[in-house]
Amino acid sequence: MKRLDTPAPPTSHSSNLCVQQSKIYEFRIRRDSSQSCPLELFSPEHYEPGYAYPLIVWLHGAMDNESQLRRIMPLTSTRNFVAVGPRGVNCHSRRVNGFPAYYWSQDEASIEAASRRVEMAIESATEQFNIHHRRVFLAGYQDGATMALRLALQNPGEYAGIISINGPLPTGNAPLRNLGMCDNLPILLMHCHESTYYTESQLCDDIRLGYSAGLRMDVREYLCGDGIMTDMLEDLNGWVMGQVLK
Repeated sequence: MKRLDTPAPPTSHSSNLCVQQSKIYEFRIRRDSSQSCPLELFSPEHYEPGYAYPLIVWLHGAMDNESQLRRIMPLTSTRNFVAVGPRGVNCHSRRVNGFPAYYWSQDEASIEAASRRVEMAIESATEQFNIHHRRVFLAGYQDGATMALRLALQNPGEYAGIISINGPLPTGNAPLRNLGMCDNLPILLMHCHESTYYTESQLCDDIRLGYSAGLRMDVREYLCGDGIMTDMLEDLNGWVMGQVLK
């Protein structure tokens, strides 16, 4: 099990990446500069235009930016998905490794802005790739995961599932107001056992709330601290493909 570094890398290839991974990034990750909000797009290896691909919309964690997608997807799957990563709504006052970092705030204005950015990201991906409109998955890490949960629970009919990596369930602004429409929305909660960002006590509270609300939650815990582990991404791939093949 290997931990991925979470700080945002430069737009050029990071020096700690192996040559094989760098080639994947170089040939299959590109930026969509036509949008008002910067996006990263990931196209699968041996892309087949005649096949309608599942789409993963990735919401990066705090102190990072949309380029987190380029470290996530090659370790998830190079063949199974198209993926898109929009930039967080809110900008940190300090930079990471000299590059701007963003996050997803949970106030009403930021939620609305995040919803628009996700819609824009999906539109950009569907304009450039053959996407199965009923196989759009919303995923994220930490505050990006919380925003993914909020947006999908708000509009459950638009998504085939949610993947939360170490992100608490959203609170405030009535996140469960459309609960009656969420019966068929599968949710994968992945938790870091030694996390200080999302404690095990918070996870237990969220599990109780989720099950009492009737949410379809698959909960998995990993013996690690804060961070994204490679086996999490392997499990993400298997879980999403399991939903696709049902």
